[in-house]
Amino acid sequence: MLTRICKTLSPVCIAACGLPAVPVVMVPVVEQSQVHLVTCSSVLSLLWYFEFVLGYSSACVMLAWLLLLVVAGGVGGTRPLLQRKTPHNTLTIDADTIHFTHPKGEAHVSWGLTLPEGIEGEPCGEGDSCLEFGVAKVVVTTEEHCQKVSWTASTLTELKDCVLLEGHWYGGGAQVTQPWPLETLPRVETAFVTADMLQNRLEWYGGVSEAYWVSSQGVAVRVEEGTPLFLSVPDQNNDTVADALCLSSRHEAPFQAAPGASLTLNYFLCSGDDVRQVHEATFPKFFSLPEDVPDVRMMEDPIWSTWAEYYKDINDSRVLQFARAVAEHGFNSSQIEIDDKWETCYGDAVFNPESFPDPRGLVDQLHSEGFRVTLWTHPFINDDCEAFTYADQQGYLVKDAEGVTQLTTWWDSSDLHAGIVDFTNSAAVQWWSGRLLDLQQQTGIDSFKFDAGETSFLPDVYTLGVDERLWPNAFTLKYVEAVSEFGDMIETRVGMGTQKHRIFVRMLDKDSFWGTYNGLQTLMPSLLHSGLIGYPFVLPDMIGGNAYGIPPDEELFVRWAQANTFMPALQFSILPWNFGDEVTQRCLDVTRLHTQYAPLLQSLAQEATSSVAPMMRPLWWLCPEEEACLTANQQFLVGDDLLVAPVVESGVTTLDVVVPPGEWEEVTTGLVTTGPITITISDITMDSIVYFKRKIS
Repeated sequence: MLTRICKTLSPVCIAACGLPAVPVVMVPVVEQSQVHLVTCSSVLSLLWYFEFVLGYSSACVMLAWLLLLVVAGGVGGTRPLLQRKTPHNTLTIDADTIHFTHPKGEAHVSWGLTLPEGIEGEPCGEGDSCLEFGVAKVVVTTEEHCQKVSWTASTLTELKDCVLLEGHWYGGGAQVTQPWPLETLPRVETAFVTADMLQNRLEWYGGVSEAYWVSSQGVAVRVEEGTPLFLSVPDQNNDTVADALCLSSRHEAPFQAAPGASLTLNYFLCSGDDVRQVHEATFPKFFSLPEDVPDVRMMEDPIWSTWAEYYKDINDSRVLQFARAVAEHGFNSSQIEIDDKWETCYGDAVFNPESFPDPRGLVDQLHSEGFRVTLWTHPFINDDCEAFTYADQQGYLVKDAEGVTQLTTWWDSSDLHAGIVDFTNSAAVQWWSGRLLDLQQQTGIDSFKFDAGETSFLPDVYTLGVDERLWPNAFTLKYVEAVSEFGDMIETRVGMGTQKHRIFVRMLDKDSFWGTYNGLQTLMPSLLHSGLIGYPFVLPDMIGGNAYGIPPDEELFVRWAQANTFMPALQFSILPWNFGDEVTQRCLDVTRLHTQYAPLLQSLAQEATSSVAPMMRPLWWLCPEEEACLTANQQFLVGDDLLVAPVVESGVTTLDVVVPPGEWEEVTTGLVTTGPITITISDITMDSIVYFKRKIS
């Protein structure tokens, strides 16, 4: 009877009649390089049990159904295709989902979304685990506490996986409406490149971006550089909350592919006990820390820029008047920044002799009055400038594959009437930098504000002098590398893979609004975002915003200044005394308090060269499992012992503050609160700067 039953259910079960036992079903589950098999003996054991309980006929039916379940993937769930266990985590791939689990959390990835329906994978011999689908293959490789998922397409033109946004997520690209956490703002798909996001606010990410995310589930995601990444953060169930981080790889503009290059999608899933610990473990694996600190005086006294006060209407007498007004109103002599428009022609790097007949005399005078002087500059050369002809002839501008200079457009040119210097060309960098060094030598200028640098300013057709897989983001990296040679007193507004440089990274221009659409309420989220992805030396742009179209009112200007108090640097352009004596006094109070805490800021800057801890930290740094800490987006920590809660709403007289664990003393009132707890501060006035010190026993 047993022989007949085995033959009926599976020919190979004749092993039960004395032949060596062989598998009935091979379930290709790879776990620590072992293939698990279902043997005939186990089937027969079940059969004997079913026959005893149910009788012979029912037992055969029951066992037949059981075998169908085994073939389909095993009793109780979908058949795992791959499984990789490590001491840190387990990665299991079933028909629809990558399950990435660790002792304290998990993540789920909808995988292979562009594979043909019904296609099946076969185990292959690459990495630690591998599946070959013919049109593409996926390889899983363990690297420390991370598992790398590597897709390579054979014939597919798109590879796509989506990480489900469970818990709270942080990181990625700078945004006009900067979300914190990021699932609060769904996003349409766009190429993940550095861009001037003000030119396309709903789609583009900003100039300070990294394909790196961390979550409250203790999971980090890093997309490997060289992946032509198109990113979307969709709201799939229309509840206004994003559900997934979708990673799509395509050889489409603005990315380029070398002839015959395979399409790849490579990303890492990494684990840690919580959001802080996974960040501390993962960030150093992929990024560098700053090699040194930027200029410490920029952390003490404000920068005064001519931009928002005068825009392009500047000359030597106006700059001198501007500086003297700073001193006359009681502010420390610090740093004057001459912004747009000082050149004869954009890109010539020559002072306009009509507006600035004696630039050396102007700089010497400002120096004698205690000011340092910096100068705005950029990577463009308009095609009506003398420098354009020379740069074009020498091949210093971005070209197409035939070597023809390609024109672009930026905010100080008409349509397609500018070239952009090719910073992947070492000769071009030497020429461009040499002109600025000559200008510095001739005029005594102390340093520069380096504007732009985003890849969105590249021409539609371009080539770069680096590996095609790194186009176009390598342009930003090479631009920052070039400008970093100008010392520790510079600022940029871009960063991608450039964390090692000792430079201030400026937030992109903010609008003079209260809200979350590039207004005051994006200041803290932008600060936290930059620090998390490795740019701790944040310059928060102009106090009060840039007054594009609508200038700030008195209340907004004061609250903006107060919100900047404990940030790494202060930058004025709209002048406080334009609003009267009370506003001027409140801004003086801000600058004095900032200077008082400058030693702490400088100490934290130094710490940032050896630790992944940002200077300005999210609340979850101290309470990574508290929901209120995970979602607090209008507060920040300065180090571990100073809690700052700016007022960022108009007309309020109370303020809710999330207090982390420990004892915290509100400095202005002496009130001591034990956290974690959310408290309400009453009697908020225009003079209120709300901050707490941790009481250390």
